[in-house]
Amino acid sequence: MKRVGIFALSMLLPLSVAADDAWRDKAIDLIRKEEIVVEAMFPQRISLWVSVRDDGTRRDGLADYMCLLLSEAGMPKGDHIIIRILDAAALARDEMTELGKSECSLG
Repeated sequence: MKRVGIFALSMLLPLSVAADDAWRDKAIDLIRKEEIVVEAMFPQRISLWVSVRDDGTRRDGLADYMCLLLSEAGMPKGDHIIIRILDAAALARDEMTELGKSECSLG
């Protein structure tokens, strides 16, 4: 009987992980709808990268706004995401130029 319980639990574990990450897909959809955004992705569970065209200004405020979109998408309380706004042209040259940054926590 113990094996059946462990098997059942192991079958449910991937479902709970997928449900936990569903908000990330929604967040990416919301972020990509923003006109200024070229691309967005979660390279790691605690990191969000958003690329935009560099207009010479700091984009820390944009990173803060992305935190609001994460909240709207259903980011769970207690999660912590580091949001980096990156220069899209630099990324195309395999360079990483940070234009803005914010640490997003809901709690």
